[in-house]
Amino acid sequence: MKRMEGRVLVGGTAQPPKEITVYNIMTVQLLIDLETGCIVESHFNLISPLTQACLKELINGYCVNNSLEPLFNEIKTKICLSTTGSLIQAIKNAVDRYKDRVKK
Repeated sequence: MKRMEGRVLVGGTAQPPKEITVYNIMTVQLLIDLETGCIVESHFNLISPLTQACLKELINGYCVNNSLEPLFNEIKTKICLSTTGSLIQAIKNAVDRYKDRVKK
């Protein structure tokens, strides 16, 4: 199967906290399976490979057709960074874009 077959790539953005000067904007890209609504792959514009890996572990495989609150609660519990709220907002923005796409 080709990477994009039956899948859609969506992106989301959010403003980081004002005290964070490393990022102008937080971004996330999610590759979502159109049949299952599950996140197949994810990418965040973060400098730390460890943060990238931890977020991918939590997010990849999550079905966005379900409520996002359990995912967000798990992220809040396990990712304690000043950018956590912005990352959650970027994910929400990307999932909203996905849901708008599948409605069409």
